[in-house]
Amino acid sequence: MRVTAALGGLLAVGAGAGCATQSRGRDGVYRGDVAITGLASLIHSAPFLIAASEGYYEEEMLALENVQFPGGLDTVRGIGSGIGFGTSATIPVFIAVERGLDVKAFGNVYTAASVDFIAPADSPINTIEDVRGRTIGVSSPGSNSTDFAEKTLRLAGLTPGVDVELLSVGSASDSWTVASQGVVDVAWTASPLSERIIAETGAKVIWRSRDYVQDWSDTCLCATTPFIEKNRDVLAGWMRAVGRGIEMIDTDLERAAEIYGRTIKYKPEIALAALENSRGFFSLDFARPQLEAVVASGVEAGRLGGKVDIDSVVVEL
Repeated sequence: MRVTAALGGLLAVGAGAGCATQSRGRDGVYRGDVAITGLASLIHSAPFLIAASEGYYEEEMLALENVQFPGGLDTVRGIGSGIGFGTSATIPVFIAVERGLDVKAFGNVYTAASVDFIAPADSPINTIEDVRGRTIGVSSPGSNSTDFAEKTLRLAGLTPGVDVELLSVGSASDSWTVASQGVVDVAWTASPLSERIIAETGAKVIWRSRDYVQDWSDTCLCATTPFIEKNRDVLAGWMRAVGRGIEMIDTDLERAAEIYGRTIKYKPEIALAALENSRGFFSLDFARPQLEAVVASGVEAGRLGGKVDIDSVVVEL
């Protein structure tokens, strides 16, 4: 596992410098990097980590190194700048296409809205209705945490900026820090960090975005059009390997949690709780209502124009 320093100002971690080329050798093995948004921090990465750890990549003649990108458009740009393929949050793929990047989505990954909102154990806040007159810590303007905070508040009958103040505080861990210090009343977070904070501090989930947003594609598989045209067999093999990771989560949760926890350095019981809370939300298949909801959300938030052709962005291998 490697964290890229190319985008987002992150430091490199893990073994080795990664694969220098993206190609299939004389031995028939494709060698290269694959971009994974939030690899070490977000629950959707579990199938990729399981696939790498269990040798599923190798069985598909793939020598891939999962490379973490910080998210948003950075991941899609990384895919477009030479890596060629990976997994990104779904909305940024549509944004990138609208801005002229030749990239396509060809598979789903995580089908639930991933942002959670938590508060300290002794907080008087217990429901979303209780946040009236309070402050919620979000990442930054235009981020998923901000979008989901605004969307879920409106669905609960509250007006962001009027009934509730949203304060940009940075990452999920930063958000929890300021919440625990009383700077904000509610912090944004996401699995598996949600489960870790709950286990270590007794914090409580006030609401999950997925309680209000049922049709959703949070992250997806994507690649540039030239990469798809040249490497359909690579992408098909990658999908099969990732699909086996999803199958393990569905059929052998404890083993999946042990592998996932070990790779992200979380206690097995916390990894188990995180995967258990996300069970049933992993799928490689797109549903039209999910894509329509993603586009509508992007338009509503002003991140996408009003005319988006889903069929020009989403393709089958």
